[in-house]
Amino acid sequence: MSLIGNLTIIVTISLSSSLQTPMYFFLTNLSILDICCISTTVPKMLYNFVLGSYSITFHECAIQLYLFTWIEITELLLLTYMAFDRYIAICKPLHYTLIITRRVCFQAVITVWTVGAFSSGVHTLATFSLSFCVKQEINHFFCEIPPLLKLSCTDTTLNEMLTLVTDVFLGIMCFVFISVSYFFILSSIAHIHSAEGKKKAASTCTSHIMVVLIFYGTLFIAYVKPQSEIFSNQDKILSVMYAVFVPLLNPLIYTLRNKDMTQSIHRLVSKITLSAM
Repeated sequence: MSLIGNLTIIVTISLSSSLQTPMYFFLTNLSILDICCISTTVPKMLYNFVLGSYSITFHECAIQLYLFTWIEITELLLLTYMAFDRYIAICKPLHYTLIITRRVCFQAVITVWTVGAFSSGVHTLATFSLSFCVKQEINHFFCEIPPLLKLSCTDTTLNEMLTLVTDVFLGIMCFVFISVSYFFILSSIAHIHSAEGKKKAASTCTSHIMVVLIFYGTLFIAYVKPQSEIFSNQDKILSVMYAVFVPLLNPLIYTLRNKDMTQSIHRLVSKITLSAM
């Protein structure tokens, strides 16, 4: 369902001339990230469940940790830039095409992917530089930083500090930036006189707000607390939320609450149906 939903968004945006705007360009990248996310964790998890082996090699675990962390950090930064895009579109509509140019969009996407790759590399190297105990049973369904730190026989204070720094400089600062952006957005919407204008402006933001709340809510609860605490079943449920269900919910939210996207999908399906007949 996640693959179908996100691929539908990518194909629809690519084939619809009316959706060739910065907002949908960023949405395409978000769908690509969601596909990468479930492709990093779910196949191995299902493979182990079916065979009953519940095993992963050291190098596979390192690769999985790197890819998953890269995707999550990149998505966090992308959602932040999408908030900035909505801020310019609603608060400075006359300057939108001058500020959010095609070049700026590509630079923004390259930047968030690059920062995500670098940050993930630092975390992965720091995690797998630790010495692990004889018992190497990961209390999780995929390789993630908190349960891996629990397996270490060495001091993990540096790793915990590194995670805290990432939480503060990337997580919390991005969340503050999004909150400030939406403060100005809501202020601008409040000054719109027509009810139709308010509804149209709000409709372009509600989907993004819902995705941000779900993504940040589960991710913050899982990572903000000290990593030395026991990785419990509640933490696993949170991990399932942002690793499995968020990639599924994103396309549902953006298609069901976005009139332009829904209409474009209907037109695309109609064209395919007519061609088949």
